[in-house]
Amino acid sequence: MPTVRRDASVRGPVGDLRVAADRVAADRVAADRVAADRVAVEHVAAWPLALVAIVVLAVATRAIGLNSGLWIDEVYSLVRSFRAPASTILTEFWGDNHHPLYALLAHASRALLGEAPWTVRLPAMLLGVAAVPALYQLGRLVVRQREALLAALLLAVSYHHVWFSQNARGYSAIAFAAIVTLWALLRGLETGERRYFVWYAVAAALGAYTHLTMILVVVGHALAAAVFLLAPGRALDRRPLWRMCVLAFGLSAVLTLALYGPMLREVLDFFLNRPSQLRGVSTPRWAFVETIRVLVLGLGAGLAIVGGTVLAAGAIVGASGIASMWRRHRAFVLLLAMPCLVTVAGAAMVRGTMYPRFFFFAIGPAMLLVVRGAYAACEWGAARIGRARLGSPLATSGVLVVALLSTASLGYNYRYPKQDFEGAMRLVLAEARPGDVVVSTGLPADPYRTLYGRTWPNLTTRAELDSVRRTGARTWVLWTFPRYLERNVPEIDRVLRDECTERRTFRGTVSGGDVLVCVLPTLSAETRSPGDSSALPTVPVPPQ
Repeated sequence: MPTVRRDASVRGPVGDLRVAADRVAADRVAADRVAADRVAVEHVAAWPLALVAIVVLAVATRAIGLNSGLWIDEVYSLVRSFRAPASTILTEFWGDNHHPLYALLAHASRALLGEAPWTVRLPAMLLGVAAVPALYQLGRLVVRQREALLAALLLAVSYHHVWFSQNARGYSAIAFAAIVTLWALLRGLETGERRYFVWYAVAAALGAYTHLTMILVVVGHALAAAVFLLAPGRALDRRPLWRMCVLAFGLSAVLTLALYGPMLREVLDFFLNRPSQLRGVSTPRWAFVETIRVLVLGLGAGLAIVGGTVLAAGAIVGASGIASMWRRHRAFVLLLAMPCLVTVAGAAMVRGTMYPRFFFFAIGPAMLLVVRGAYAACEWGAARIGRARLGSPLATSGVLVVALLSTASLGYNYRYPKQDFEGAMRLVLAEARPGDVVVSTGLPADPYRTLYGRTWPNLTTRAELDSVRRTGARTWVLWTFPRYLERNVPEIDRVLRDECTERRTFRGTVSGGDVLVCVLPTLSAETRSPGDSSALPTVPVPPQ
């Protein structure tokens, strides 16, 4: 406590009163300082508790609805990967739905806990939860502690992150790996310590072994690190950091090749010699439009005005975040932007298809940009009107409002399964009359055959459909992803558009993945379809 010295020139009652007043003031200052120190200590102690609460929230949001029906890509993964022996998972690559590391984790979960949607999704959920505290640690390197905590909160209640954390595929794993690699690389560039570069290599290789998109992320990191190290204004001797970066990226390449070694020839053959059948459907233009749609969905769950308004504001906030972060931490911006650019180029060159999920790896760092942008924009605006002290509380309130909107949007995710194959099947089994025929067209055949044991024929031509309809009974048709059906089976698509005036729709959260059911009337024997021939065999219809 500061001491109060009596002025020797002051004498008498007035002087005594002045000294007493000075002592009271000094005591108050000391008390205020102690109180401020106590608040600061409590404030710091509250951060870990807040983070624990956010992690618990992340667990809850990802546990609800974890056991809902599988969608078609999950069915493919279950049948061809998760049920396969571990030796097959390690040595065979059957397509881009095979995410080896995730398949091993889901295989182990299924073996220990039994086969159910929640057991094969459990690894995705746990990795999704782990991304929340990992993002907080990354944020501590580039923004204030409060901002890092708010970014973790946004990730915990993010519609898109929750959705992929309940998806039995490797996307939540690469989102986690992208956060860890970015943290390790930033720490390595700041400290020069070898251990961070080794951690980067291990995390990058495991991410690539989960999903090959991670390779594009690593290439982007390498380019960003080169730009950062070549930029003027840094220390003259950059050779140690160059050597550490060569170690990180070289070791990650070696580890990735070693992991993929048993199936490397099949991987190269798939990506170099098998063009995607969806090349003209999943285009960059479609991916851009779909990205906007899912962002609006995640911010308002179908409330287009609310979601659109928040999305427009988000664009401004995002630009503010990029500008602010560029001034504060350019390496972070480079390490986030460059992988996105490389992913665009790589996806276009290798398979010619583009999906919004290719950029899911960036969701964590993007939350940091959003929060930083909110604070930068609000603090700038508040300063311009002479109310600088309002900037930070206003930004905090805005981020919390977005978190509430995102939490509300989760109701849509919980209300519907990703694809409701089971609901459509129950309807058909309950309402089909004796002698009715059930068929599918397009993609649903595999789930119904492999998951539900239904041997319903899958039709690929108009002639097959007409042949079935001439059997004298009603024909129940099930299909999904209409845009794929329109491109791959246009004749059947036209029949369904023209004649299915009353169709039942079973909603799903996968874009375009509603399962549709329609009953077609019987065709007369004289009706001939385009290209029909009397030599065409009728499609065998198994007992229903």
